[in-house]
Amino acid sequence: MATKDSKYQEVCPFWSAQSLKCQLCQGGLFIPLDDHIEVYCKTLNYPQCMQYTLYSANHVQLMAKYRQANRNLRKYERVEICQKVTLVKLVGSGQVASHLSTIGRTLDLSMGGMRLATEKPLINDTIVRFSFEEFFPKNLQEGTGQIAWCNKQIDEPGYQAGISFRDDRLINAMGLYLGHYHHP
Repeated sequence: MATKDSKYQEVCPFWSAQSLKCQLCQGGLFIPLDDHIEVYCKTLNYPQCMQYTLYSANHVQLMAKYRQANRNLRKYERVEICQKVTLVKLVGSGQVASHLSTIGRTLDLSMGGMRLATEKPLINDTIVRFSFEEFFPKNLQEGTGQIAWCNKQIDEPGYQAGISFRDDRLINAMGLYLGHYHHP
């Protein structure tokens, strides 16, 4: 018989000794009988339990999905900053494609990009030149970026978009401005 401090699992990891229930089968689809509990749930034979075999892999996958969904997928921390920004579309050569500009307002900035609100939709993957007002730090007043995403707002007029910075100089300068350091 294994001792209490054994590193091996003596009972099914889904057996709750406190509530005397199988945690795999919440909702009442399977309620183990006493003989099942004695043969499988409370012994090293738990991997042979049909419920364990059927549901444990699914349970592990669901827990992994839950952990993944609750993880912050942002590469850089966002800092809420509200600044007027002007966007101009560029062509592949870096030349201005249109002299019509779009005005937006930043919602937040990070070392890798910005989230902004605009009145007009922006097209994904478009390269833009952006410029901030004069009171923004000189080395950050202009730069280039790529529209990563754009979504119509449901509860208010307008759109929100994400722009990723394309210039290493700007990324490093923004990191210093926001108090972060760029680690390639």
